[in-house]
Amino acid sequence: MALLAVALLSLVGQILIQVFLNSLLDDSHVVNIAGRQRMLSQRLSKTAVLLCLPQVFQADAEHYSQDIKEIITLWESSHEGLKNKNLKTDGRNYTVRNSEKIDSMFRQIDPIFQVILLNAKTIESTINKPVQNQQEVLHNARNQILTNERAFLQMMNKIVFQYDLESRERVDTTKKIELFLFILLFSILILEGAFIFRPIANNIRFVIKRLTDSESNLRKTNDELVKTQEALVQATEEKYKLQLAEEKIRAASLMEGQEGERKRLAADLHDGIGQMLTGLRLHSEKVKSFDFTNTKQAKSFEELQNLIQETIEATRTVSFNLAPSVLSDFGVVPAIRILTEQVSKVTDIKIDFQSQNIPRLHEAIETCLYRITQEALHNAVKYSKSPSVKIQLSDNETFVSLSIIDKGEGFDLKTVQKSLRGSGLKNMQARAELLNGSYKIQSKIGKGTTIKIEIPK
Repeated sequence: MALLAVALLSLVGQILIQVFLNSLLDDSHVVNIAGRQRMLSQRLSKTAVLLCLPQVFQADAEHYSQDIKEIITLWESSHEGLKNKNLKTDGRNYTVRNSEKIDSMFRQIDPIFQVILLNAKTIESTINKPVQNQQEVLHNARNQILTNERAFLQMMNKIVFQYDLESRERVDTTKKIELFLFILLFSILILEGAFIFRPIANNIRFVIKRLTDSESNLRKTNDELVKTQEALVQATEEKYKLQLAEEKIRAASLMEGQEGERKRLAADLHDGIGQMLTGLRLHSEKVKSFDFTNTKQAKSFEELQNLIQETIEATRTVSFNLAPSVLSDFGVVPAIRILTEQVSKVTDIKIDFQSQNIPRLHEAIETCLYRITQEALHNAVKYSKSPSVKIQLSDNETFVSLSIIDKGEGFDLKTVQKSLRGSGLKNMQARAELLNGSYKIQSKIGKGTTIKIEIPK
């Protein structure tokens, strides 16, 4: 409430100052206009005299006739605005505060103003439209203007001085009100300081002293808590690192077991079923040497041979995908190149494989790069609907880099990672992280997908 009282008094004082400044601007403008009325009446008298002597100022008669018209319009509108408290100049309305005394002065000066105005308009109309006895009409109008001019100037001087006096009185009144508000505000601040803020300050000192005493007691407890917290954090970090190491070992063991199982299955397919299918094809070649009783039997036998050949090719492909012998024999570059050729052969996707002259790498790194490429191509064929895929394999002194880029439909990464479709992406990430590598994937719907793997040597 104390602060609210201060704020309200400050607000009232500010509003009062703004209102005073606005009224002062209006008062100064009103005094200006009133003073201008005296100058306009003198210009009107001078112009009337000049127009009534055409024989002397014949060359400037047209100029003066235009001047008197403008002077009459401005003089009349300003007089009416001051008198009726409705002054409008330059498109803005100004507040005219006429006291009873000023209104009385305007009632006194108004007949004189009307006489001068009427005769000025008579001169203006007579000059523009000549009438009978023109010189006599002009002479009488000029004499009327000159006769009343002095009285008008005297009365207008009194009005101007009265406007100025009342304006200064309003300024003095505003100063007194503002001084009163200032004294009141200052008094309230003193009272608030003595009866509110001083007790509050004493109370705060007491509270601070208690807090200071409590702080010294809490420091010992805090130091012990900090040590306990540090020990707990360290234990938690060690436990987390241990869990990560265990998970990494399990994942590595799982991957190694998978690769071993792939090799075993590939060997079984190649050495077992592959050999049996090869034997079956050789036996079919022997049967081919016999004559068939009809064309239908020959055609059926030919279809059987084709089916055997397709089965052999499919078995070789499965065996290659499970554990390509070229990967262990010649390295990752030939293995990926053969993989891209096979995918291009069975699909409509154009695959551009670019690689440097990369030397043989550690078996785990080569297997990781091959499996990631295989998984990425599988996803591109199944989901991306991209007409082409670009694969880049490069290395430097510290790491091997693999990039797989397609221009397909793309996908929302967060949504896919939460769904079952994200398992392939997680497998690629897991393989890279097992070798302390980095895995980055960027994808946007309609913009394609980019996968980048970097594995230290």
